Amino acid sequence: MILRRMKPEDRPQATKLWLDVFGDSEAFTNWYFRERVSPGESFAAFDGDRLVSMTLGRETRILVEGRARRALLISGVTTLPEHRRKGLMHRLVSMQIDDAEAKGFSCCYLHPVEESLYASLGFENGTDALRIKSDPDRAHAPYEIREGTDVASMRTVYDALLPRYNGMQIRDDAEIRALLSDYGSDGFCMLTAFPGDRPTGYVIVLTDGTVTELFADSPEAYAALLDEAAKRTGKELSALVPTDCGLEGERVYSMQYLVFCDAFSLPLKNGFCRLTY
Repeated sequence: MILRRMKPEDRPQATKLWLDVFGDSEAFTNWYFRERVSPGESFAAFDGDRLVSMTLGRETRILVEGRARRALLISGVTTLPEHRRKGLMHRLVSMQIDDAEAKGFSCCYLHPVEESLYASLGFENGTDALRIKSDPDRAHAPYEIREGTDVASMRTVYDALLPRYNGMQIRDDAEIRALLSDYGSDGFCMLTAFPGDRPTGYVIVLTDGTVTELFADSPEAYAALLDEAAKRTGKELSALVPTDCGLEGERVYSMQYLVFCDAFSLPLKNGFCRLTY
């Protein structure tokens, strides 16, 4: 078994492994490997010439305690069924962690399938969030809800709320356009709430009813956007939102971190982090 850093020429095998294991659409998977995978931050195991296990990485910047910090987002950790329970995932992620620390990253972070899965590697629950649900009987403030892709409004809302929360990814217009391209690979609806001329929140819902993002500056805006999205899609919806959103919901951990050199302390104060591949 050969364990090494991934190379650009490994992408076809890595793409196939992702499709075989995760079952995502080909459109999303092709976009993901084109726009979101950095071979230099990713590692793989090979049985001969065959890729059998991998862990993918992408450098991001996150805001913690008012400072931008280099962080490695880990995703796509997977192994072919016949090669599982042999320690490959543990060895590959350990290589990835050591590499990130040597490069001066502040932390590695990920969205765990199971909270205990990465504990042996040093990951800890670092941010928490609420899972809220739509309510067709809820009364709403009189917002104007506009449908359509709106990079400027999304950036306005995100930038205004970003300083409230630790662990959030820092975005520019290019990052937002890439996100919308990601969502567009599977189809989505974007709604933005306006109490006047300035946007106060937005929601993005995929065609399968998954709410990928819901961000607003008040309980009234959160409720109005989620309930309007549910009405337009004809489905009951749930969304992951900050704990201070002002609505009732189920408290859940959204991210786990492994922090290097005391870059910051866990859990993050007022932390809320949606995973953005």
